[in-house]
Amino acid sequence: MIAFRYTKTDGAEYISHLDLLRHIDRILRRAGIEVGYSQGFHKHPRIFMGNPLALGVKSVSEYCTVDAATDKDFAQLFNRFSPDGVKCLAWKNTEQNPNFAESIKACRYEATGLAHFDAEEILSQKEIIITDMRGRTVDIRPRIYSIEWHGDKLVFTLCCGEKNLRPDLMCSYLKELYGGEAKVILKTDSFGDSVF
Repeated sequence: MIAFRYTKTDGAEYISHLDLLRHIDRILRRAGIEVGYSQGFHKHPRIFMGNPLALGVKSVSEYCTVDAATDKDFAQLFNRFSPDGVKCLAWKNTEQNPNFAESIKACRYEATGLAHFDAEEILSQKEIIITDMRGRTVDIRPRIYSIEWHGDKLVFTLCCGEKNLRPDLMCSYLKELYGGEAKVILKTDSFGDSVF
């Protein structure tokens, strides 16, 4: 199997998760990399992606595993046939699927455009109740690991996986509280046992 880290930038941030899966399948076919297929009546390529990224959020830290092998430079092959914005940054051969959807536990983001506020004010709260995209009330405070300002850039680390907190939802909450608007949200890092 081949595990790789890739980008989702330059317009690719507006490609949905399922469409991106189809793009990756096409890139691999154009590159001549044979991917294994599932068994059963409806066969599909064995491509395993990490958790979906909110539409419009850019990333330089997306992960994917494909049931394939190559003796060539995978990144060079992938990047030659991939569209702008979806580029392989690193790759490795692996015996087993690292299951990035489960193994990635936290992600770091950067946002520009939000009004400046005291990050300690957020971190000192015991609970932060919001209404999520499905209309449920949720305490997001345990899902916020860190917040700090680097100049005019807000850098924050959020829980990922089962207790995922979407970065756009976090930025919407901060906008309501303090003003401004996140013009660009970029995922810069993923944290977990199998990331590289």
